[in-house]
Amino acid sequence: MSILANLQLNQCQEHQLPDSYVSSSNDLNVDGNFVISRTVDGSVVSRYRDDSWNMKMYDAQNICVYNFVSWAESSTNSLLVKVISEEMKRIQLARLYLFPKPRKPGSIKLVTLKKLACLALNNNLSLSQLFDDVNFKRLLLPSFSEQYLHNMRDMMTLVKELFEVRLRHPDFKLAPADYAFIEHMQALYDKYPKAQRYDPQQTKLIPSRLYAALIAALNAELDAFNINGEAVVEFYRQRKENPRFGVPVYGLTRYKKSIVWAEAIAHFGLDSFFEKRSIKNWSELLWYVGEIQTAARYWIHLFSGMRSNEVRHLPADTYMTISAAGADITILRGYTSKIAGQNHTETFWITASIAEKGIIAARRVGKIAACLYDYDESDLSQYPLFPATKKASSDHQQAFKGGPVASQTNTVRLKRLIARWPDLIVQEGDIRELEQFDGFRDWRNDPDVKAGKVWPLATHQCRRSLAVYSARSGLVSVGSLGLQFKHLTEVMASYYRKDSAFAVNFLQTDEAQSLLGELEYERYKAQYTDYEANVINSTSLLWGGEGNRIQVARDKGQPLIITTDREVTERKFLKGEMAYKFGPIGGCTNLDHCDKISFTSIFACIDCEKSILDDDRSLKNIQRGLNNLKRGQSLFVPENPQYKQLESEISEIYNKLEKRGLREKMDALA
Repeated sequence: MSILANLQLNQCQEHQLPDSYVSSSNDLNVDGNFVISRTVDGSVVSRYRDDSWNMKMYDAQNICVYNFVSWAESSTNSLLVKVISEEMKRIQLARLYLFPKPRKPGSIKLVTLKKLACLALNNNLSLSQLFDDVNFKRLLLPSFSEQYLHNMRDMMTLVKELFEVRLRHPDFKLAPADYAFIEHMQALYDKYPKAQRYDPQQTKLIPSRLYAALIAALNAELDAFNINGEAVVEFYRQRKENPRFGVPVYGLTRYKKSIVWAEAIAHFGLDSFFEKRSIKNWSELLWYVGEIQTAARYWIHLFSGMRSNEVRHLPADTYMTISAAGADITILRGYTSKIAGQNHTETFWITASIAEKGIIAARRVGKIAACLYDYDESDLSQYPLFPATKKASSDHQQAFKGGPVASQTNTVRLKRLIARWPDLIVQEGDIRELEQFDGFRDWRNDPDVKAGKVWPLATHQCRRSLAVYSARSGLVSVGSLGLQFKHLTEVMASYYRKDSAFAVNFLQTDEAQSLLGELEYERYKAQYTDYEANVINSTSLLWGGEGNRIQVARDKGQPLIITTDREVTERKFLKGEMAYKFGPIGGCTNLDHCDKISFTSIFACIDCEKSILDDDRSLKNIQRGLNNLKRGQSLFVPENPQYKQLESEISEIYNKLEKRGLREKMDALA
């Protein structure tokens, strides 16, 4: 069996599912023993009667817990709290099982329901009483009108949801009886100005200069740590054996085993390394270790396109190389969330070998975490690549048996990292680049993007930027790092391409297809951007088959709609109805693959009906091609057949240029 076959997704395990719930219009209650959640091995975790329902095993982020009592811990009215808590359970059960479409437990949050519970409790009412006509008007609507816009939206969504359940199940009374109340809520909500279609807007693209600076900074950060990483791990292990190891000078006592900080770091050869990073004690060292974990996570984001939660849940043995289609391919095995059902679905991402330095750094941080908190890393498939580096709460329900995963990206750690990277300060040129990339977005008034301020880095920007730069340039790396990351360029060009035979066979997961979709969208968008710059906005004389058609229409004062209505043209590109690719001497509008150009005939574009050439760039490229032909011709004597053949080709090209009146202009470029 091939290794690719071994990497097929695991089937869901039915014994992890909770009890089946069959609703009845006559009885919407369940027995207190009704099973709400189970572990992978089928053990019961939460039952309906519990005050807290642990749903982590069904949540991609492994954090979902429904707590029905914490909202009222300071209340003295325990009897009413118990009544409301039971109503909340009933509501949550209905939201889980009676909604028309199955949903992830993590999307059915308690935040808004708890607000309603607090409102009811503060007015000495149950939830069912709060939804009475009088109380709804007297209490809920006035409170609703004082909410922020997004809170109003969430509350109205919840009330509509409950009303729909009541329509389907008349015995369910925990909702308004009349839709008129929801119309009142809608009217209040509609008074607020709403965000436009593209607001909140798409994730920011990291400008190319900042993108290169980020890669360079992370590269230097990880290299510096990896050189000293094993010594740091041993440094922590020594501390575990001797708690008096590395104490400050003022901490010296009569204990014989006390070793001061300076002597301890010198013993492991870390004094110079720590001095450069201003690490003077264990607390500052742990901060630094956490920063390196953050750097490693961003490195994986940059070279995989994973989402934040997917990086967090990589196992420690994620990195591997496989052979397929005659090539060695580096992949990261991990988990992605499913549409429904279990917590994670096994999958993998293509990456580059350079991603390994992030893996190495993360593993060393993982060893330090295991040393500090006695995590079990004996089975790397059951130990997270990014474990928590601070003491986690004792909870046996976690994604990996060996230890808890790290929390979402720590903003304090990220700020401390970026503070060391002055090249991540936004410059005027970065803003201009963003304006060229997306001219419909008001970058000048974006509160997060200001010249002289740090770029507002976020994990999903790495995914977006990877898609954009892969599609737009064929290169993931930019600037001076192009050669260093050439391998990644080849991987992305070969395998992250929609509709390729390899992609159909290899990238079968929903997550892979999602990234392919983003890459394909950006490829189409890039073609339109190039078309706009080189054709629509061009002041040069256009020629070639398609170029001549556009130029003739311009000269007649009747320009084609594809050059006047940019919105229509952009839609055509995004639908794949138009194309604009760079050829050896100019642009090409062929929707299919070209069958005319070869290594021995790069001038086929001159006569092609799909080409768009111009006086400037195209003539320079033709001149370079002619110079190459002449250099090749000089290797032969005039009587040689090869010389005569090349002479014929050169003459033919000159004749074509003379017919178009371009021979003299090209010669003037010399």
